[in-house]
Amino acid sequence: MLRAVRVATPRRTLQVHGVQSSSRDTRQSFSAAIALPPVLPLGLHLHPIFDPVRVLSMRAVSLIAVSFCLAAVAVGAIAAQPEKANVTIAVGGKAALYYLPLTLAEQLGYFEDAGLNVEILDFPGGSKALQAMMGSSADVVSGGFDHTIVMQARGQKLSAFVLQGATLAISLVVSKEQSATWSGPADLKGLKIGVTSPGSSTNMFVKALLARGGLTLDDASIIGVGSGQSAVAAILGGHLDALANIEPAITMLVRSGKVVEVIETISEQGSRDLCGAALPSGSLYTKRDFIAKNPNTVQALASAMVRALRWLAEASDELVADTVPRHYLLGDRSLYLAALKRQRLSYSKDGRILPGAVKAMFDALAGFHEPISNRKIRLEQTYTNQFVDRALSQ
Repeated sequence: MLRAVRVATPRRTLQVHGVQSSSRDTRQSFSAAIALPPVLPLGLHLHPIFDPVRVLSMRAVSLIAVSFCLAAVAVGAIAAQPEKANVTIAVGGKAALYYLPLTLAEQLGYFEDAGLNVEILDFPGGSKALQAMMGSSADVVSGGFDHTIVMQARGQKLSAFVLQGATLAISLVVSKEQSATWSGPADLKGLKIGVTSPGSSTNMFVKALLARGGLTLDDASIIGVGSGQSAVAAILGGHLDALANIEPAITMLVRSGKVVEVIETISEQGSRDLCGAALPSGSLYTKRDFIAKNPNTVQALASAMVRALRWLAEASDELVADTVPRHYLLGDRSLYLAALKRQRLSYSKDGRILPGAVKAMFDALAGFHEPISNRKIRLEQTYTNQFVDRALSQ
């Protein structure tokens, strides 16, 4: 973006040039400082504080110290520059409140402030966003944290570096007809269940529910329907019996009076009731080798997201609604505000990923995902907090 070039780059250039200029001046001053003092007549001695050699030596030491400090500033300024200024982020359902921190970082200009030109590619679901990154069409994914664990079981090394959601934030709704006899996940047998896309976090959620109900994947039909309006239309149109999805689609469906929410994991309690713990959800993750090659770029992304989380924590619901693109409101501002009020229970306060939550996510996935249960997963490689911690310290 032009603003990032006009503001950030010249400032760094000037800082670097300033250090170089100061270094040259320092070298000249240091040369003068070590010049021999005039010879005094025999027998005459100056008090130590007036001794030219002592004074000039102290000056030389001070100039050396200043020189090193300026050099350190120069190195810091250079290191802060993103290795890759143009970054592509893939996301599955950008308008969903699940990914609100990402949208806020974009709309508030925080990516640009960090020296990045970010392009966001929107896909029907998280698995499609993941495919885009694995196929090198995107650098980073804004998606469910669970993918970092699942992909390691497949031999792919991914790490999340900033968290957006501290609870699973997925709900299951069923048609009013199905709700009359609903008693638990076992009742999913024989139903047509909508998810955002096959392989997505909502799909994993449904698989976990089937396993909890003693069912297999052959006991139900899982259909990808996207998020937002397409998901709403699918179940209201009678094409589905149940739907696993995210806000604001869930609030819109419940308000229609034609579906009933039977499971929610937006609140910490709801997540604990189903999974035994609050599981991490939306995050920014990427390939581990991308992080190794582009640490300053990843730091810039993490810093922008932490800023967005902090802004969100302080902003009113009305201000948030004014900040997101108008079409995110789905033509009903009051509905969006109601959904946002619910979703606030899920957002991470600081972007950190907790080891206990990661272990709980692994345990949940291992309960139904055979490749994970049969393979040793190095959970410490599925995430890093180093970039968030640095952002929080600034």
